Amino acid sequence: MSSDSSPPPDEKARREQEAAEKLIRGEITLGQFLGMPTQVLYQWANTAHQLLQAGSTQQALQIFKGLVAAAPYDSVFHCQLAATYMTLEKYDEAFEEFEQSLRFNSGNVDALVGRGEIHLRRGNVPAGLADFTQATQRDPELKRRSTQRARATLLVLKQQAQQSGAKK
Repeated sequence: MSSDSSPPPDEKARREQEAAEKLIRGEITLGQFLGMPTQVLYQWANTAHQLLQAGSTQQALQIFKGLVAAAPYDSVFHCQLAATYMTLEKYDEAFEEFEQSLRFNSGNVDALVGRGEIHLRRGNVPAGLADFTQATQRDPELKRRSTQRARATLLVLKQQAQQSGAKK
């Protein structure tokens, strides 16, 4: 009697085939197919975030792209990829990733703020203000750096609008 507890080769091949078919049908993600636990993916995200903070933007970009491929429905990974694109001044790509992030989690304040910043860059002030307002409403204590930026931007824009109105 063998002490090996792995399934017989035929059973293993059948399971692998079933998993591949589920992947193709979109029933499981690439990360699930490869057996990568969410915890491991988030450890990689942390590493990529550290690389981004250290200025190794291209390395961070590659990791975040891989994480989005492995877990395409994860709002956080899309948001982090978007932030990396913003660092690279690739605003169209960043906007698309923020949009994806918000499709999977409409309450992701980091994605709201990022998208709002791009709206402002594009001159779409009302949409930017709406995103900032929504983000600060979801994080009223301003615990996140992104909502702190959003609040500061809202205050500056309000002050500019008041000064502009006073000049008329």
